[in-house]
Amino acid sequence: MRELDKHVSLFNRIARVYNWFFQYQVKKYTAMLGQYHSLFKLPVAANVLDIGCGTGALLYSFARLGYHVTGVDAAAAMIDQAKISTQSLPIEYYVADATKGLPFASHSFDLVIASYVMHGFKYDLRSQIYQEARRLTRGQVVFYDYNHKRRLVTDIVEWAERGDYFNFIEHAAQEMHQVFKAVEVIDVAPQTALYICSV
Repeated sequence: MRELDKHVSLFNRIARVYNWFFQYQVKKYTAMLGQYHSLFKLPVAANVLDIGCGTGALLYSFARLGYHVTGVDAAAAMIDQAKISTQSLPIEYYVADATKGLPFASHSFDLVIASYVMHGFKYDLRSQIYQEARRLTRGQVVFYDYNHKRRLVTDIVEWAERGDYFNFIEHAAQEMHQVFKAVEVIDVAPQTALYICSV
């Protein structure tokens, strides 16, 4: 079973439990956007794409600000939960794999964002997502993910999940510089950064 298939299988199994934290995630994302969304340089009624949208909390937060939002996730069960949790807002969802290319024309979005997605994949898959995000944006690409600061509990959890957390936190900015013209790293929490990538 290839790496992405393992991720999809895991997130299909945990989607319902994951969705228990929807309101908590919305609160965190809303606070982050309240403080930092001006950095994304979005026009009025911008089109935003969330890669690896999970149960839709980040999309929900963007939609409440008046943006047109679209979410993609390779795990169908995550999309099912997202549709339930965000049914009050006009959000489009697609079950799709960003490593294989997404069903959108180039430069379709003002912002392409992925939240806590990239550290879970090995570099070859991350690189494919970087390239696809670059193709799809006409503005910026933002990765909201771990920074280089470590805590024991996070190390243990990420080791157990068998992702690529340890390599990601050491090399994320350098990896992104290979694809994007400029990368600005802004720490927004003790272990979290916004990687703001310009094309």
